[in-house]
Amino acid sequence: MSEAVAIVVGSFVLVTATALVAAHYHREQIRRKLLRRLDCKPI
Repeated sequence: MSEAVAIVVGSFVLVTATALVAAHYHREQIRRKLLRRLDCKPI
């Protein structure tokens, strides 16, 4: 029983970590795109 709980908890942690990494990557891509847009403004 304890092993099943450990597997469920471990799986939840891995899924949560994957979601957080994906969200961080997505935010970084948006930030880079916005910075590129700011740099390309004509004067």
